[in-house]
Amino acid sequence: MSSGCTLPSKICLIFIGLIFWGAAAGLFFVGGWVFETYKHFNELTTANLTLIPASIVIAVGVFMFIVGLLACASSMKENKCLLAVLFSILLVILTAEIAAGSLGYAFRDDMEGSVRDGLNQAIDKYNGTKSDHQMEYLQKELKCCGVNNVSDWETAKVWSLSHPGKVPLSCCIHQNNCTQNINGTDIFQKACLPELNNKFLTNLRYIAGIAVAFAVIQVLGMISSCVLFCRSKEVRYEVLGGPNSGLRV
Repeated sequence: MSSGCTLPSKICLIFIGLIFWGAAAGLFFVGGWVFETYKHFNELTTANLTLIPASIVIAVGVFMFIVGLLACASSMKENKCLLAVLFSILLVILTAEIAAGSLGYAFRDDMEGSVRDGLNQAIDKYNGTKSDHQMEYLQKELKCCGVNNVSDWETAKVWSLSHPGKVPLSCCIHQNNCTQNINGTDIFQKACLPELNNKFLTNLRYIAGIAVAFAVIQVLGMISSCVLFCRSKEVRYEVLGGPNSGLRV
């Protein structure tokens, strides 16, 4: 291994260490955002599959913060033990990111069915009380009404008995002076199923995209750690009789 690769590799590791710290902060934000988004819908849908890759991303963020410290330390000291640990951790993180991206891709087709089941259950149980605040939040936030269309409220098991031909106030475009008529023009016409499904799929795409982007950084770090590890194994020899040999003729 050429000694000329040592300095660039050290600089690369330090730079990657700084990137890891920034990446850790970003991953914490993304993972927390997914959990915060799901919190509003956890009683409406069984689509908790999106939390699996989100949890992996948060765990990866913790590892990234640690590996940032390790990258800087191993770069400065060129210690073989630190470099070996760094390479191993990078390999673990890379594997976790690949798993997160794979899970996000694998579960994309399973999302709609679980979302549909959860929404149907939520509408059947809806009675307009404060305990139904999540259904209210969903329709206000996504500007939608019903699972597949507004007519779902006509067959809602509880709501339709006490409010025939009506929709909840959260379906209204403008809640002041809203007729709440199921055939009215002052209510949202979009269905909630495709809107909520798209929201979850968007979260999965973000997670998968971030995992792929940082996988490139992991590979660069692994290459740099290998360079420094091999460089530290070199043994420097001085020619017998050279200027520093101390031999006298």
